[in-house]
Amino acid sequence: MDTPVAALYLISVGALAMCAFQAALLARSSSYTRACWTFAVICMTFALFQFANARQQLAPDLVAAISAHKWVNFFSLMLVPQIWYLIASLDGRAMPFRVTYGVAAVSAWLVAENFGAPFGYRFAQLAVDAPSELPWGERAFVLAGETTRAYTVNRLLSFGAVLYAAIFCVRARRQRARFSNGLVWLSVVLIVVTTSLAPYSDEGTLKLPYLSGFGFLFLAASYLLLVRREATQRMTEKIRISAALEREVASHKLASLRFEYALSNDALTGLPNRAGALDKLRAMFLASESSLTRMAVLLLDLDRLAIINGTRGYEAGNQLLVEVAHRLRSTSGVSGLVARLGSARFVVGIAGHKTWAALEREVEAVLAAVKPPFTVSGTVLNMTFSAGVAIYPDHASSAEDLLASAALALHQARDAGPGNLRVFHPSLQQSLSERIGLENALKEALEQGQFYLHYQPQVRASDERVVCMEALIRWQHPTLGLVMPDKFIPLAEATGAIAAIGSWVIDAACQQLANWREIGFTDVRVAVNLSAQQLLLSDLGDTVQLALQRAGLSGEDLELEITESVLMQDPQRSIERLNALRGLGVRLSIDDFGTGYSSLGYLKLLPVHAFKLDRSFVRDIGKSEKDLEICATAVGLARTLGLEIVAEGVEDAVQAAQLRKLGCHLLQGYYFARPLAAHAATALLMEDRESLRYSSTRESG
Repeated sequence: MDTPVAALYLISVGALAMCAFQAALLARSSSYTRACWTFAVICMTFALFQFANARQQLAPDLVAAISAHKWVNFFSLMLVPQIWYLIASLDGRAMPFRVTYGVAAVSAWLVAENFGAPFGYRFAQLAVDAPSELPWGERAFVLAGETTRAYTVNRLLSFGAVLYAAIFCVRARRQRARFSNGLVWLSVVLIVVTTSLAPYSDEGTLKLPYLSGFGFLFLAASYLLLVRREATQRMTEKIRISAALEREVASHKLASLRFEYALSNDALTGLPNRAGALDKLRAMFLASESSLTRMAVLLLDLDRLAIINGTRGYEAGNQLLVEVAHRLRSTSGVSGLVARLGSARFVVGIAGHKTWAALEREVEAVLAAVKPPFTVSGTVLNMTFSAGVAIYPDHASSAEDLLASAALALHQARDAGPGNLRVFHPSLQQSLSERIGLENALKEALEQGQFYLHYQPQVRASDERVVCMEALIRWQHPTLGLVMPDKFIPLAEATGAIAAIGSWVIDAACQQLANWREIGFTDVRVAVNLSAQQLLLSDLGDTVQLALQRAGLSGEDLELEITESVLMQDPQRSIERLNALRGLGVRLSIDDFGTGYSSLGYLKLLPVHAFKLDRSFVRDIGKSEKDLEICATAVGLARTLGLEIVAEGVEDAVQAAQLRKLGCHLLQGYYFARPLAAHAATALLMEDRESLRYSSTRESG
């Protein structure tokens, strides 16, 4: 039978199979995975529908045509729930899926009806028994006849699917969704038209085969085009995101390198800091071990830098440090070690020599390089350096110990006065061992509860009533006995233990004040000293706030004392931290006022409540007119700035009277009380309260 239209059906079978394959491939890269897989199944079902149509048209007799027609019915029945499921997948709501499952159940019943009926579920009776002549002259088996109720049910289900698809397209159009394209609309219209022709073919009104498969072929091509475009956009976006991530990773690596550089290098001079110096020293140490050569560590401490900062400003001090770094670098060369360890301390590593004499010559060359005057901001400055030297393998067996040995030698040089040089010798080894032992013990002291607080009162100058208790830390070592703060606080700062110890002091002092409050001492506050490292800790404000909350205190119950020299190390940062603390309501005071070469320009910006006049000025106030004048000047400055002034180190009645006459607000010293244990401080407060009651009784009597 010559039917070119059947050939078109077979061509569409191949095209639809290709569409199914492409839809399956796109399912892996599309965001509509379930919809793409469903669409692939629909394409395959339509391909089989078209193939069954071709078999019907090419059937040699009526029996073969009816057999093929039942398969046409089967695949058309399978398409209805599949189309419902596809649109439900794109829609994403729960209700359409429930409707789909109902449609699938009805379709299953119709399938059973289809294969059980003599002519399939579509026809009750056939009106043809031979191939029909198509409008364009071809002959093919196109069945027609009386339709069944089951067929009407399927038509309603098909109409519902078309209606649901139209509603979804309208909503997608309004929401400007990805599948609101005009091609989809045209495809839907084409399917509606081809599907609506099927009843006329079944009734015999039109001599046409079923054309809905060709309409769907157009939809399949349009859908795959849109999904491919969406997948391409996703891939482009993925490539863009990947490129952005690569840039971000590169930026992060660069930032990490900068951060690592900042951790191991000094920002001012560009030299390695302590961490960077230790890394380089370890490498030099290993090289000296392998080559059996000597190496030396020279520590240089610039004398009187604090005076330069105080008298000429920090900019001049910074320029001086940069010039020192430049001279040391020029002398040591590229391969040598030059680092800045602290405010005014530099380390020079010298390696690769077999003899003492060669090391001595290099040390002398370094000292000669920094000996000439420095010109800073047009001013010639004659500076001196204290220096300490330690040599491997004579003085230490590791890079850390070598640096520590040089530090001990430098300490001895500073004790001898500015401009001195000392070389480490065995007599200092015991001191080094004791220091190491003390550092190890310090790490365990807080956990084992070896710290405790003493309290020294501050009294009002006008009536000598106690208004504040200054908390002073003590360390009771199990074997060394009492270790005073001036011995272990520098170690705590050097080892990084000061943060935990300082937090404990604040918390313990607040708890003690809470105990005093419980027994009626409501007018007393507690004062705590802050170290340099504590002030620069980022979580200091949180530490203070938590301690106050645990003790049930307010900010004004706590006073923090900061040494003047600590504030002047970094005035701008200190002001920021003090402002944050003052925001908590905490009282702030400058300890040892007058010893730190403060700039008055900074002092007026400090958000503090009080100055503590250093005991060195108070000690000779009754003997020296100069000290008396200094005290009077400090009191006048405090008044001008609207601050309280506390005189510490008051040891006799004469000093107390003179300070009271000058206008000091608060007094502190052995004349009133030595630092007391908590129970003794409580007894003192009780005596003070009884004295106040006695005075009040006498006045009222």
